[in-house]
Amino acid sequence: MDSSLVTIAAPKGSLNRHIALFYLHGGGLLYGERDDLPTPYVNMLLSAGYTIVSADYPLAPESCYSEIIESTMSIFSSTVAQSIREGSLDSYFLFGRSSGANLVLTLAREIRRNRHLPQPLGIIDFYGYYDLCDRAIRSPAKAYLSLPEIDQKTVKSIVEGSNGKPTNGPKSMRYALYVYARQHENAWLELMGLDGSKPYRSPEFWSLSDEDIANLPPTFIAASSGDEDIPLRMSKSLRSKASNVCMKTVYYLPHDFDRDTSNPTGAEVYKEVLTWMQQVISQQ
Repeated sequence: MDSSLVTIAAPKGSLNRHIALFYLHGGGLLYGERDDLPTPYVNMLLSAGYTIVSADYPLAPESCYSEIIESTMSIFSSTVAQSIREGSLDSYFLFGRSSGANLVLTLAREIRRNRHLPQPLGIIDFYGYYDLCDRAIRSPAKAYLSLPEIDQKTVKSIVEGSNGKPTNGPKSMRYALYVYARQHENAWLELMGLDGSKPYRSPEFWSLSDEDIANLPPTFIAASSGDEDIPLRMSKSLRSKASNVCMKTVYYLPHDFDRDTSNPTGAEVYKEVLTWMQQVISQQ
């Protein structure tokens, strides 16, 4: 495992619970960096005794969805799973925001299928999605149609300038890819390499079934009624199908509502996450 893909922040001394959060960032799988979790929330998690393992992963369109999953599985295995085998960690939660939440939901399915891997205590899903066939993934998003149109020439220019297969991408350099993805029919799926040319290149293959969802470990969902990227109904759908779920809805705030640390809502939700995590641990 390339250590340059991971940041590990551990609590000090007696605070350490030896329980990790394997964290994956958002960005539509097209941009983003592993250290995007705002500092106040990092400090809250560390103060509560949790180790944060933040990982980068290959970005689309230079890498397809299956390659992204394969890479995140490899990073998880060589960090969290290996640390549990060696005894420096006892267990872990999966934590993702937006597209990172999509990845951890999918990872949970892949981990469950591999009984040789330690199973997660739970999943923390901030404004994520599980169904890549949903119309919200396929269709243009109204909020992005009001922005200047991004064309294929711009996309090609960004990809040609990426120098291989990037594993992180600042918003300032790659956000146009996401705008393009949300302005054109099926463009997001195409950028993820989900063109249906092979079974593992179909959105159906990587969408969680009702059975997959019912078999998820305890799950905490946070989402906003004002989400302009991923409709709240997608989180509600996941809640209705999951067997052990806690959902926190915030109102009239944007997609990544916790980005604005001046708004106390984000900290309030993270406090609820910490309470939920303690409940999950106590039930083991």
